[in-house]
Amino acid sequence: MLRRKLLIRIGLLVACFVMGAAVAVSLLQQAIPDIDRINRDAVVLIDGVHTADDCVAEIENARDGLPPSGPVNAQAPDERLRVAMSAIGAHDAIKIAGSPQARSYAKLVELLPEFMEPASSDAASQREHRTHVHQAMRELARSVRGFVAGEQASFGRYFRGLVLGLTLAALVMVNVAVFVLLRTAMVVLKPVGQLVEGSRELAAERFDHRVNVEQGDEFGELATAYNRLAEQLQANEERKAETLRQLAVTLNHDLNNAMATIEMQLSLVGRQSGGNSNLERYCREIQTTLSRMSKTVASLKHIRRVVLTDYLDGQKMVDLERSVDAGEVRASHSPADVHTTGMN
Repeated sequence: MLRRKLLIRIGLLVACFVMGAAVAVSLLQQAIPDIDRINRDAVVLIDGVHTADDCVAEIENARDGLPPSGPVNAQAPDERLRVAMSAIGAHDAIKIAGSPQARSYAKLVELLPEFMEPASSDAASQREHRTHVHQAMRELARSVRGFVAGEQASFGRYFRGLVLGLTLAALVMVNVAVFVLLRTAMVVLKPVGQLVEGSRELAAERFDHRVNVEQGDEFGELATAYNRLAEQLQANEERKAETLRQLAVTLNHDLNNAMATIEMQLSLVGRQSGGNSNLERYCREIQTTLSRMSKTVASLKHIRRVVLTDYLDGQKMVDLERSVDAGEVRASHSPADVHTTGMN
């Protein structure tokens, strides 16, 4: 179950990143035709205007008897001018009604027939008409450059917005991925930490410790198994202590009977000693030893936890002092132990 949960989360993250990358690539691919179109517009319009301007200059030089200002072309300049104007007029930018380039182009088209075949022989009228043609040509060049610059600026804004949007989307995806991975890590690290802490508690023989993992997966099963093991160990420990307490009661009963008999015999010996100090001292030592034995057996009744210590090589013995102290500590911290103590 935990493996399926991790695979689902990681799979969703990978799917989101793949889809995001596909969307980003698609948007960038859609922007490439716009770049080609803008470059094509710049080439067709600006080169067409330059070609038309060169043809106008060649026509003027031919009428004034001047040599061509550029390389000689086999095609007549007036024919090349018509071709250039047709190419410019066929462009979509010129077909935008009311646009500056459309008005400049219409004005130039209106002036070119008179320029190419002047009907008036008046030199002043021809010079004035040439001036109007040059002015219309400059207006067309300016409007065409403005149109191309506007398209480039519009595409630049769109591309910057696209890059900014993709960057923000990538940052959001990264943050979401980090959050999901942290939550996924907590699903693993938190129960692992609790189980490790529980293992330390078991190693320290604190069997009343429990692990609380509220997950319906493998970690939940491990926590349940740990708690069951701790309960069994705690029950075994209680059974050992209870056995020692019952043994203490039995020993204390028999020892009290024996001590009562010995005390009575010692009293008789003391009265019959006739003032013998050595005999009285021996009797007191025997009574002291018997009292110490009685206290040792009585302490067994207060054991709540069995603590072993080294006695001989390869042999252990019960450390009564530490067992009683450990029982008192556990009784002060564990309501279950206090209840067990009250039962005895």
